[in-house]
Amino acid sequence: MMTAQTLAGERATETPRRSGGSLTLIAWRNLWRNRRRTWLTSGGIAFAVWLLVFSMSMQDGTFEVMVDNGARLALGHVQIQHPEYQDDPRMEYTLAGSDVLRARAEALPAVVAASEQAHGFALVSHGERSFGAQVFGVDPARESVWSSLPGMIRDGRYLTGPGEAVIGSVLARNLGARVGDEIVVLGTAKEGGVAATLATLVGTFTSGQVALDRALMQISIDDFRQAWGLAPDEAHAVVILAGSVAGSVELAQVLSTDAGPDTRVLDWRDLMPEAVQTIDVKFIGTLLFFALVAIIVTFSIVNTFMMTIFERTPEFGMLMAIGMKPGKIMGQLALEALLLALFGVVVGLALSAALLVPLAAFGMPLPAGAAEVLSQYNLPDRMYPRFSNVAAAASALIMLLGTQIAAFVPALRIRHMRPVEALRGAE
Repeated sequence: MMTAQTLAGERATETPRRSGGSLTLIAWRNLWRNRRRTWLTSGGIAFAVWLLVFSMSMQDGTFEVMVDNGARLALGHVQIQHPEYQDDPRMEYTLAGSDVLRARAEALPAVVAASEQAHGFALVSHGERSFGAQVFGVDPARESVWSSLPGMIRDGRYLTGPGEAVIGSVLARNLGARVGDEIVVLGTAKEGGVAATLATLVGTFTSGQVALDRALMQISIDDFRQAWGLAPDEAHAVVILAGSVAGSVELAQVLSTDAGPDTRVLDWRDLMPEAVQTIDVKFIGTLLFFALVAIIVTFSIVNTFMMTIFERTPEFGMLMAIGMKPGKIMGQLALEALLLALFGVVVGLALSAALLVPLAAFGMPLPAGAAEVLSQYNLPDRMYPRFSNVAAAASALIMLLGTQIAAFVPALRIRHMRPVEALRGAE
């Protein structure tokens, strides 16, 4: 049987729950006394949340395409290098056993493709013309699996084996070379001697990046190793392509745990510092714009609660007359502000998801002229936003906090109210 003490204890625990639920219900009903004002205020909150989530999601999608395009062009998402090569790219800073490192990387499920590369600077000549170039020794079969460079060939074809070369269209124009011509390559070998090789030009590419089109040359990695005096299992980098830009960071961490003292694992942020700076600048600009919108919305919330206090002054006077403390009335207003913010945030996030989910799946088509230009550089003709969880969480927290502050400022008037004067509507 249930004792009197147990029954009293259960009633004591149920009372706060019921009072808390009734206070929430009362606060919710109070919001809809003036439906138009509540809809306008919550709509401003929803718009601010939607604006930040949508803009950040579009930016994240654009930046992911930008980074992925740069990675597929030549750098990859992740690279394994000599510990000092990234900071000081000397010819002698090579990886011994690069084929073993590549095979280990290929065995990971998160890796789409991997290949070895050797890098060097040389003087390339055709006829009486000579220009400086950066020479990449690559494995043509593996490179064509993940690199977008083979799809940018404008004249001729991509590499298929030793004795061949592809160069940028600007470099080909400067040299006066055409497909089928022979190009002489002279550089400095690993041990300090002369690195010399002769290659037949089989193709020229146009990447849209002047630095590459003007100075990049690719030859077979076997030719590079022979000319520059590298061992058959020696390279400057193992280039790895991950399934996604976001997944490449985690992949780099996994590879770093297995890396030895003679290797260094770099993700796309280390390989493309210019892209990181661009993303950071755009991110700061978006936050500043959102801050401006949030301030405007906050002032509208201040106005909403200021009008609420003026309209409900007699009500507050009656509550204080029957013994309710001003602090509890302020707490009631804070609860109303919380519910108002939650309603606006939920609406804003729902609108963002309803718009971004289909766009992320099917993409936003670009104008015909822009699509044609982008297709020439192996870029998609649609924009694919990526829903930003960071923006969703940040916008929700900022608006919830801003709403509480906006409601607290006008609520301070309640502390100075006198019940008799408030009942007369003097306040």
